[in-house]
Amino acid sequence: MAAKENVITKTEDFIQWFLPKIDKFPRNYKFLFGDRIVEIQLDLLEQLIEAYFKKEKVEHLRAANVEIEKLRHLIKICVGMKFLSIDQYEFASQGLNDIGPGLTCRSANYTSGSALWSGPPSSSN
Repeated sequence: MAAKENVITKTEDFIQWFLPKIDKFPRNYKFLFGDRIVEIQLDLLEQLIEAYFKKEKVEHLRAANVEIEKLRHLIKICVGMKFLSIDQYEFASQGLNDIGPGLTCRSANYTSGSALWSGPPSSSN
């Protein structure tokens, strides 16, 4: 039986895909942009884990959304500086889009957290 993919595993997969890309950044930007991007990615993962285990989920989900927006802008700058290709940008954008909807979709309704980890809430009304 395949493991259910959730927002945390998607984030982990994104980080694992992105980390090797930083090694190819020019040396004089690798630490400036690379370190900042990694820091934001890890902050995003931490916010998602916090949301999973804590009662107050909305605060952590909103913070995770901010981290995703930061990543979008930094990655766009990296493409403009030619540190990443257009194909890599498209793949990264799709990865962030796959992570993001689970955070914004009815975040006020996430009281138990089950919807966040297994997909959008079902309409059982």
